[in-house]
Amino acid sequence: MILKLNIFIMKTIVSIFFTVIMTTACLVANAQWYRPYPYGYDNGYQRLQRNMERGQNNNDQYAYTRYSNSNFLLNLNYGISQPLGTLKDYANHTSFAGWNASLLYQINPKIAAGLRAGYYSYYQKIPRQIYHQGYTDISAVQSHTLQFIPVQPTILYTPGGDKPGIQPYAGLGIGAAFVNYQKYWGEFVDSKNKMSFSVSPMAGIHIPFGKTSPLKFNVGVKYNYVPFTYNEIHNISTVEADLGLSIHLR
Repeated sequence: MILKLNIFIMKTIVSIFFTVIMTTACLVANAQWYRPYPYGYDNGYQRLQRNMERGQNNNDQYAYTRYSNSNFLLNLNYGISQPLGTLKDYANHTSFAGWNASLLYQINPKIAAGLRAGYYSYYQKIPRQIYHQGYTDISAVQSHTLQFIPVQPTILYTPGGDKPGIQPYAGLGIGAAFVNYQKYWGEFVDSKNKMSFSVSPMAGIHIPFGKTSPLKFNVGVKYNYVPFTYNEIHNISTVEADLGLSIHLR
């Protein structure tokens, strides 16, 4: 009962936290979109206005998009992940309790680098069975839980740079992950906490909401690997689908 309550509270907190982040991001992007455009000598918006009045269509129509955004890129994603290997044997259900966020600096139109953090949780309940432990038989309901929190310096490569339209990307995150393993035998628990190495290659596409909007829809896939070994788990590996938003901060 206590385990179920703890898991419910953890999932609720994560869901509320992610909802608040996404809502804040949308409000910020909306405020950026409707903020009065800056006025100054021959800025990008003025060039766009002149071209529209003259019926011209050249690269300057995207000048405001390119030059008004700052060099910082915020990514907020909801993650659905499938355990693989021995983690799947330990907790074989697809996890819908995941999220990740990153703040990247745009080094040039094609390359961005920064920091990414995430949270992933896995759970499975095993019906009551009799387990043989040496000369002792144990009858228990097992509950398997595992959470890991990666924090990774990340680099993102966008081949199309700042060209308008849908843009594919590929990236790599390498860093550390905090792992929390807990196996309950009824009321008794076997637990292990460890900080470990982690690596996450990723790929996906950014879909802009508009030609001059700082907000983009993100669809991606990611592979997570953590060399954590304890009891029946020999390395953590998962494949993940990400859905979220990418925002150029001003």
